[in-house]
Amino acid sequence: MRDDDILTVGQVAAQLHVTPQTVRAWIDSGKLRGGRVGKAYMILRGDVYAMIEHAASDSELAGADGSSDRGEMWNRAGKRRRLVPPTPG
Repeated sequence: MRDDDILTVGQVAAQLHVTPQTVRAWIDSGKLRGGRVGKAYMILRGDVYAMIEHAASDSELAGADGSSDRGEMWNRAGKRRRLVPPTPG
């Protein structure tokens, strides 16, 4: 699994359990980086991880325990999970 794998809006939405409209709104607002190819958005897997880590660090900074370690969410989870299974071939 590489951070430069390209995902579609539908793949990101399915893995994060949100609607494709929510993913497009994140891109439009700048919360998630993505580029247009024709009429479709393409998102790098690493950019999805970055958005999740940023959201985790924001919530940790606002937490009552005083923890602000940027990667703490991943430490608690063990390791990164695959967002989308690799495509065969």
